[in-house]
Amino acid sequence: PLVSLGNLQLKAAASHASMYPGNKRKKLWREEKERLLKMTLEERRKEYLRDYVALKNIPTWMEDLKSKSESDGENTKDDLQGKKSLSEKVSLYRGDITLLEVDAIVNAGRWLNTL
Repeated sequence: PLVSLGNLQLKAAASHASMYPGNKRKKLWREEKERLLKMTLEERRKEYLRDYVALKNIPTWMEDLKSKSESDGENTKDDLQGKKSLSEKVSLYRGDITLLEVDAIVNAGRWLNTL
């Protein structure tokens, strides 16, 4: 049976997990993990269940600000210089985060609520 994990199909017997002792489940998970790690990006993409958003298609904060300033006819070069290092690393994304082509999604908000 196939199990969906975000965009990826896992061919582990997770639906039968209650039938297997804990050690056997761990073995199945390790085998599936190893299988996925050996795949190329193109091989992994063939197993996706739905469309995805590649990170290279999400502009950095700097790229987004430049495109907005060009379309508005403004010159924000001085404003961007001070923020250059961080703004070239950070991207803002609005949309379904489960479609992002990433290995993990962490919900930091949950941790903040427990402090």
